[in-house]
Amino acid sequence: MIMEYILVALIGLAAFYIKGVTGTGTTTVIVALGSFVIDPKLTIVLSAFVNIFGGLQMIRVDPVKMSVKYWGRIAAFMVVGSVIGAFALKYTPSREFQIILGLVLLAAAIMFFVQKKVAVDSDSSPDKADHGDMMAATVSGMFSGYVGISAPPLVYYFGRYLNKRYLRRLLVIVYIPAVTAQTFTFIYNGMFTLDVLIWGLLMLPSMFFGVYMGNLTFNLISESLFRKALGLLLIVASLRLLALGILQ
Repeated sequence: MIMEYILVALIGLAAFYIKGVTGTGTTTVIVALGSFVIDPKLTIVLSAFVNIFGGLQMIRVDPVKMSVKYWGRIAAFMVVGSVIGAFALKYTPSREFQIILGLVLLAAAIMFFVQKKVAVDSDSSPDKADHGDMMAATVSGMFSGYVGISAPPLVYYFGRYLNKRYLRRLLVIVYIPAVTAQTFTFIYNGMFTLDVLIWGLLMLPSMFFGVYMGNLTFNLISESLFRKALGLLLIVASLRLLALGILQ
């Protein structure tokens, strides 16, 4: 039990360091690493809970201005998708979920390796969200509530026209209402357990240090190296989940 608590705290440190660097990635790391220690379905619940506090801490970092009509609409549709995904998670059998999560992690890993970053010169964001933005937000929200990972589709879609600073800001802002909605949904459907609360509280001290260190190295870390390292982590976690799900 003590070792489990220590490992959970260390996972939180790694996850929030990445949060400080990219504005996202917390859930990806918590789900990937956490699945080695706790029930994979509970990693989704845990990541939603701790991301509320991580997002609130990040809100003060690099506060570039964005139109409320832009990020507000994106956030609203992410909330809708998040609630749908959180309810779907409740009713998916554990064995099938391990296989699904393993496939999603594997797909995310492949995306990290093959996706090429497109340089964006624009130093602004749109005045309001269009239909494509809202559709992408809904799908990403469903991924977030169901498998805890919405960063790859968000980064892929919005990274096409937002530069690094604006993309990080958008991810930070829209995640807060999305993970808050997920957490209340998990409380409602009974997935938020006492263990999840304890694990989340253990992660909070490491959150402050992780985000602080990540923000310090925001402009120093190699994005290419970061993506490859995260991709390898996701491959290992995905293969383990697939093996567990298939062999059960």
